[in-house]
Amino acid sequence: TTLEALAVELRARNVSARDGADLDRYRMQAESWWEDQIASRTKAENGGIHPAQVMQAVGKRFGKDAVYVTDGGMTSLWAGWFLPSTRPRSYHGITELGMLGTGIPSAIGAKLAAPERDVVCVTGDGAAGFNFMEMQTAARENLDVTTVVFAEGSWTMEEPSELAAYGRTFGTEMGEVHWNVVAEGLGCHGEPVESADELDAAIDRAASYRGPAVVCVRTDVAANRAVPEELFMRFMEVYQGPIG
Repeated sequence: TTLEALAVELRARNVSARDGADLDRYRMQAESWWEDQIASRTKAENGGIHPAQVMQAVGKRFGKDAVYVTDGGMTSLWAGWFLPSTRPRSYHGITELGMLGTGIPSAIGAKLAAPERDVVCVTGDGAAGFNFMEMQTAARENLDVTTVVFAEGSWTMEEPSELAAYGRTFGTEMGEVHWNVVAEGLGCHGEPVESADELDAAIDRAASYRGPAVVCVRTDVAANRAVPEELFMRFMEVYQGPIG
């Protein structure tokens, strides 16, 4: 890896290690910054749950040693900002690839490749609809995969450009889907989450379940749409090249 190569080069140049005080200080500053970001973006105004709060709960339960798979438009952007740092080859996203629907199949593949590790997929509801039937594959193979669906019932990433151009949206509302009920019909464990107070316990039950589990979180569409500007610029650079 890059860090390993840097370590080899530093040793070759006889660069001595410091006492670690600076590193501890930097870690504390990074953690404080991350907590401030969470605190400033966890208030949803329309009755749903803020996506940043969901990511915080997922990261808290699964930690840095899990394999994370992300799917969906805005959901992937929130995941990249608020999920914890991971081990090498442990974060599988779609941002640079430009497609939807690979989250659940990729999570299944990750669990088969690393059965000893926790695997969690966070996905938007639009993306989930592409290949959600693969949860039956996970049930058939008895795979401990946790899937968290951000269910605000909208193609949220399509809305900003339509609102900017036309002042309204066209066909972006998907309606309400109870993904936890669909999961149960496919032989999986299902957990509905309608309020932030239910979030931690539902994720913990899903993570502890022996077999595939789905947590359907009623996220707030306006909050999901309001991704930090830095994230949206990163997304635009992927598809249009450097900005500014």
